[in-house]
Amino acid sequence: MAQNDMRFTTGEFAALCGVTKHTLFHYDEIGIFSPAIRGENGYRYYAPAQIEVFQVIAVLKELGMPLAEIRAYLDRRSPEHLLDLLEREGTALKEKIARLRRLRALIARKAELTRQAMAVRPGQVTVETWPQRWYVATDAPGITDEGKYVHILARHLEYCEAHQVVSPYALGAILPVEAARRGNWEGYTLCYTQVDKPIRGVRLLTAPAGPYLTYFHAGSFDTVREGYRRLLAWAEEKGLTLGPHFWEDVLLDELAGKGYDQYLLRLSAAIEGQDF
Repeated sequence: MAQNDMRFTTGEFAALCGVTKHTLFHYDEIGIFSPAIRGENGYRYYAPAQIEVFQVIAVLKELGMPLAEIRAYLDRRSPEHLLDLLEREGTALKEKIARLRRLRALIARKAELTRQAMAVRPGQVTVETWPQRWYVATDAPGITDEGKYVHILARHLEYCEAHQVVSPYALGAILPVEAARRGNWEGYTLCYTQVDKPIRGVRLLTAPAGPYLTYFHAGSFDTVREGYRRLLAWAEEKGLTLGPHFWEDVLLDELAGKGYDQYLLRLSAAIEGQDF
C-alpha cells in the first residue's frame, strides 16, 4: 500500500472518530493528540494506528477525566501507567454504572408515584388501607416560619445526605391532630422524607399499617387548612377516632405545574379502634 494511502486527512479522521475537525485542532493545540504527519503545505495527516489512541482519550473524557489530567498521563505514558489507568478507570466506571442504575430506579419510582397522583380526585374524603411505611424524620417546630424553615430543611437534608438517603418522595410534615382541632396551623412538629424500605443505620419513624382517613387537597399550603377542617368534620360525623397526628404529603409540586398554587397534597390520619 502506498504511503499516501496509509494516512487520513483531518476531515477523514474526524469522521472516522465521530468528532469535528475543530476538536482535533483543539487537541493538537493543547498537546493532547497531534497528527502523525504534517505535510509541507501545513496539512495534518493521521495514521490508522491513531484511531485506537483517540478512542481511549475519548473514553477518558467521557468518564469525566479533565483534559489536563489526560495530557499529564500522556506526558508520562508507559505500559505500567496504562495498566494502572485502565484499572482505576474501570473501577470508577463500575461505580458510575451502579449509581446510574440507582438513579434509573429512582426515576422509574418517581414516574410511578406521579401516575398515581394524577389518578386521584381532589376534594374528597376517603378511607384508604395502607401498608406499613417508613420515614426519615427531623424535629421541625416552627417550620412555618420562613427563617426557621431554611435551617430545619438544611439540617434534614444534611442528615439524608450523610446517610445516603435517596428518595422519590417530596418532603412531608406532621401536624398533631390536636393542633389542627385548635386551629394551630403553626403547630407542625416534624418534617420527613418517606423511603420505600428500612435503611440500616438510619433512625426511622414508622407509620403502622391499617386504615387512614385521607383527603387530597389541590392548591397551595396557604389553603390547606380547609382540608384539615374537612377531615376533622368527617371524622366527627362518622364517630371515628383518629391517631395522634396528620401526615401531610406533597404528591405534585412545581415540577408538575406552574405556580405555588398548583400543588396536590395528601392529608391523612390513622383511624384507631375500627376495622374497615
